[in-house]
Amino acid sequence: MMFENILIRAAEARDAESIAKIKVTGWQTAYRGIVDDAYLRSMSIPEQSELFKNVYSPNTVFIAEADNEILGFCRFRICEDGEIDCEIRELYVRPDLKRMGIGSKLFEHTLNHLIQKGMKKLYLGCFLENIGAKRFYEKAGGKAEGKSTYEINGKIYDIQSYIFDLS
Repeated sequence: MMFENILIRAAEARDAESIAKIKVTGWQTAYRGIVDDAYLRSMSIPEQSELFKNVYSPNTVFIAEADNEILGFCRFRICEDGEIDCEIRELYVRPDLKRMGIGSKLFEHTLNHLIQKGMKKLYLGCFLENIGAKRFYEKAGGKAEGKSTYEINGKIYDIQSYIFDLS
């Protein structure tokens, strides 16, 4: 399946359930064998949908859409202080649509938006064992800059940190 006319637009409240479904299926697919299976099974679309509606600011989420169907999303934030002034928090594409250029379009759109806002340095992190994501970010120009950890339900996971120079 190829999509001719992918539209990247700001997310709206009505997109919450579709975004949540992409996130949950994305985690359950991409992180199998990386993140604890019990946690992956416990993820719920209604819970993630509520997070989007009540916690995340829709003006910090872009979605990729074709034929009125949401294909993926990218959530970012602006950092108030420090050398790093922005971060991509999430970038997910429907698992059945990976490697079709949708993630690249979302990523590029988000970078361009952040550059237009005057941002200079972008941070993002991904699970150290997520080889596909690491390749994607390195190909996109990210420089591996150290490691950190992330805790989920008491388990510690290694995170590869990437920095993108936007100036």
